[in-house]
Amino acid sequence: MQRLAQDTLAKLSPGTRRPHYDRTKLAIGMAHIGVGAFHRCHQGEFTDDMLEARFGPWGVVGINLRPPLLTDILAPQDGLYSRTLREGTIAETRVIGALRKVIDVRDPADGEAAISALAAPQIKVVTMTLTEKGYCHIPSSGTLDWSRPDIIRDREGASPPASALGLLAAALERRRQTGGGGLTLISCDNVPGNGALLRSVLTAFIAAQLSPLASWIETNVAFPSTMVDRIAPAPMAEDLVSASEAIGLRDEAAVVGEPFRQWVIDDRFAADHPPWDLAGAQFVADVTPYELIKMRVLNAAQSTLSHLGALLGHAFSFQAADDPVLAPLVRRMLVRETAGTLPNAPGMEISAYIDTSLSRIANSAIRHRCHQIGTDGSQKIVQRLLNPLRGRLAAGHAPGLLALAVASWLAYVLCGARRHGARWQPNDPMAAGVIAIGEQGGDDFDGLARALIGIEQVFGSDLRDSTAVPAIAMHLRGLLGGDVRGYLRECLVEYA
Repeated sequence: MQRLAQDTLAKLSPGTRRPHYDRTKLAIGMAHIGVGAFHRCHQGEFTDDMLEARFGPWGVVGINLRPPLLTDILAPQDGLYSRTLREGTIAETRVIGALRKVIDVRDPADGEAAISALAAPQIKVVTMTLTEKGYCHIPSSGTLDWSRPDIIRDREGASPPASALGLLAAALERRRQTGGGGLTLISCDNVPGNGALLRSVLTAFIAAQLSPLASWIETNVAFPSTMVDRIAPAPMAEDLVSASEAIGLRDEAAVVGEPFRQWVIDDRFAADHPPWDLAGAQFVADVTPYELIKMRVLNAAQSTLSHLGALLGHAFSFQAADDPVLAPLVRRMLVRETAGTLPNAPGMEISAYIDTSLSRIANSAIRHRCHQIGTDGSQKIVQRLLNPLRGRLAAGHAPGLLALAVASWLAYVLCGARRHGARWQPNDPMAAGVIAIGEQGGDDFDGLARALIGIEQVFGSDLRDSTAVPAIAMHLRGLLGGDVRGYLRECLVEYA
């Protein structure tokens, strides 16, 4: 089978949608850092739709700092890849053409190429999907974590830059020195106030070593916050096969996702910007209500279902969402507890959004692994679970099922401890510390909960003496006691 590429587009299977614009005339006008599956399935599609609605100089140069490195996959395909949307038995595949070039930062020469690309005056916007830990911040406070190995390396002048902050600092300094003009940096990650967080950690990093640049950023760089939404798991080998069969060409960069998509962006830019609203994106005065609802409903449900699902032996989140015990527990948490902590946002009525979110997670055509969702949970639970729990406690309510959800993350990580079966090795920057605490002591779950809530980087200091601690201790005892399903059935009765 021939490879998908610019010169084989004419050989696509009849009926396969392809770019309806002339890619040979598509100039690069923006960059994206972290060209993973989510970007290719979400922002890449929005940009493709936008270019079809109004052609302009908004081709994308993609930059990757860490695996998966994609030059070897995307360069032979001239940046082209297929995107398949699945729901039930229905699948729709198209080819996306907005990505023009990819740079994998593997050595100093690659680093220089990435810096030069970002500093080029024709680049007006840089979007990024770094994952939560890519911001090198302390989750509980949002401040820059100077102890991160990548930050230490970049502070010492690493070449190539090891972190996105190091790369952006070098590119912005080059831009300042060469008169490259203003730039808009758009975080597309699930962290609260992602634009403000990016500004905070980047300026903290820069102020420590490039003080003239810090003042230049104040007047030349914008940091709008965004809310992005589409379930797009890492593609599996069978996804590449089915996509290639659908389009009639071999595609090694295929991505899959659900039909639902949403992109809400603060309307604050430093210069020209892509007219993504032509593709259905929303430019708003304040994205905060949208991101809070999405993170505390959809993302919180994903995390809770996946942590508990893994404890019950489920491989995929859709299986957890269809579990007769887990599904009603998570729905009750969202309806009875989380909903009361949510703001209002136009077009996002809470009851309907909860229903839609749970239905989306239950889509059996999207095979999102519980362990993939469980990755880096310490970077996620503050915004997804701990902050709504704080809101509930502040209103004088009992911890409720939100405490169970928090305990589910702790139990998930503790299952990496020998004394709890070493069932898997959690992929989380805080896993070693949580497991070390879990290896100590015997059956004192009250002491265990106190020690775990004492991890200030995740929990801060305000929860140590709250009613959440004994509630989490109780749930840890049940979740780690050997009969998880039996305990969750008891919770169904208790929280009926």
